Amino acid sequence: MSATSIDWLLWMAGTVALYWLAPARWRDGLLIALSALFMAVYDPLSAVILAVFTTATYWLARPEPLPGRRTILIGSAIVAVLAFFKVAAGLRHEGADEAGFLADVAIPLGLSYYAFRCLHYLIERYKGTLPAHGFADFVAYLCFLPTFIAGPIHRFPAHVRDRHAKEWSASNLSEGMERILYGYVRIVVLGNYLVMGVFGGWIATLGPDQAALAAYLTMLRNGFNLYCQFGGYSDVAIGFALLLGYRVMENFHWPFLKKNISEFWRSWHISLTSWVREYVYMVVFATLRRPALAALSSMIVLGLWHEISFRYVVWGAYHGAGIVVWQAVQRLRRRGPEVTNVWARRALDAGSILLTFHFVMFGFALVHEPDLGAAMRAWGLVLFWWL
Repeated sequence: MSATSIDWLLWMAGTVALYWLAPARWRDGLLIALSALFMAVYDPLSAVILAVFTTATYWLARPEPLPGRRTILIGSAIVAVLAFFKVAAGLRHEGADEAGFLADVAIPLGLSYYAFRCLHYLIERYKGTLPAHGFADFVAYLCFLPTFIAGPIHRFPAHVRDRHAKEWSASNLSEGMERILYGYVRIVVLGNYLVMGVFGGWIATLGPDQAALAAYLTMLRNGFNLYCQFGGYSDVAIGFALLLGYRVMENFHWPFLKKNISEFWRSWHISLTSWVREYVYMVVFATLRRPALAALSSMIVLGLWHEISFRYVVWGAYHGAGIVVWQAVQRLRRRGPEVTNVWARRALDAGSILLTFHFVMFGFALVHEPDLGAAMRAWGLVLFWWL
């Protein structure tokens, strides 16, 4: 199911219309039913997994306080199911001979997102930080149609707050429709037409003597298209949620204009990176007091969330190493003299933005090229273009 399909447009329009036309006391149940029906129609396996995750996570996590051992067992079961499908996806992409029956296994619709929502709920339940709620609140949180396809990984407390406070709002309706339109412009006009069509077509006209330029521009094309597509999907989800009276968290905030890799990851796929920062980075740092190891662990987990494969481990380690280097640079800067000249500061900021931008773009080659060898060859062409 694609966010640009006619089916999805009809589901959005139909859901919003039925939701607000129904009596107020029926709306929450109707939204859950429509969300469950959507999943059952387009991915019955995912509907079953979602039902099991919802029931098991809520009822097995009922004790107050939740024992740590039970938290680990439930969380491990969720991760094991997610890992099974991620491993299958990784083997299928890499064309591994040992894939066997896993070559025919597809990741269930929305599994990556609702699995992490379950883990979020479970961990916060263990910490005792969740607001008062019932089973219906939890079902409504997981069976929330706007965030099924591409997130964001919104948080349970905010969802409960909106669920009990929502009301018809002309401003929400206007903002939601505007956000959806903006999302489709990013996906269709900027991503599909300008980046992949016009820009990609121009790259295809470059001759063999311009291989280095073609490799460089291909990295830019892939990075810009990913931003337009994923950012656009997030806009559509956020707008759809607004039409229903919910305000889910933002997922992107001008990431290519950030001055360092740490700022970049605080503005790219924010719902996931904030999840990883809170539940991986902070845990590793609090346990070992080693920020470098915490950064590496966090970015490798972030990579594996996308796909359990060697290329995504390398991609995660690449960004983790970038954060470690930035942490070291920060320590050195605190010991050195402060740059006070306005023009010098602007030049440093511009250079920092360009360096961060290209570090990220080079990283995309690790996962967009067919294999790591092809990625290294692309890097070599760009970095040693004069040879």
